[in-house]
Amino acid sequence: MSLDGIENLGELFDRRSRAADSCMNTFDLRHRVRYGEGQNEMLNIFPAGSDAPVMIFIHGGFWKSLTADLFSFLAPGFVPFGAALVVIDYPLMPSCRMSDIIESCEKAVRWVHQNAASFGGDPDRIFISGNSAGGHLVAECMRRPVVDVIRGGTAISGLFDLQPVTMSFQNDDLQLTPNEVANFSPLGCPVEIDAPMIVAVGGEETEEFQRQSRAYAAHVGTDVLSAPGQNHITIVLDGLAGSNSELNRRVRDQMGLQRFGL
Repeated sequence: MSLDGIENLGELFDRRSRAADSCMNTFDLRHRVRYGEGQNEMLNIFPAGSDAPVMIFIHGGFWKSLTADLFSFLAPGFVPFGAALVVIDYPLMPSCRMSDIIESCEKAVRWVHQNAASFGGDPDRIFISGNSAGGHLVAECMRRPVVDVIRGGTAISGLFDLQPVTMSFQNDDLQLTPNEVANFSPLGCPVEIDAPMIVAVGGEETEEFQRQSRAYAAHVGTDVLSAPGQNHITIVLDGLAGSNSELNRRVRDQMGLQRFGL
């Protein structure tokens, strides 16, 4: 489970960083707001007026790296269409365990529900999305009690079966235990999701990422959205953030936003 096969990966990382910095300087931003007292329990809020639906985004990084700031580039895909964007940070492994990360994500969703009105959000229209490890965390939230305040979810290029992760170099840092694999692999756990789910993966991603997304989509009773020409980075950078992409339009439709703006 590596990104080494992506062409021009360094250039994509640079473009992602520039886009994130630009959005942090362009959009109204409430930066590093605490949703808890634990490590990294902070979030960034991009408001979008009053009574706005809210998209909560959970970033990837194999549960051990990256920050909410880096995913600020998502703002143009939601804020101009009348949706507030909240990007959350969470504690990172190996300084915590998977259960701690999931607990923090649940805590963040509850905080947003309780405090949405403070930034113009509608607490009855909260949606969540995430990529890679964040896609896994979306799946975990959708099968837990916090789902009662979530109106829809989008899992992008998620890791829904943790067993293959234990056989990759990523596990040198993660040190996933057999219990964690059993308890936190959404594909191996019963699930009944009433809220609508979008499961997406890039058409240029590795076979393992595509396999897991196909399997999870079947597990929750939906079809997988395959984004042609998109890889593990661009499916978020150009897909979820891009207002002309099919993925962004599908997510905005899920949120009840008009396709081409309000």
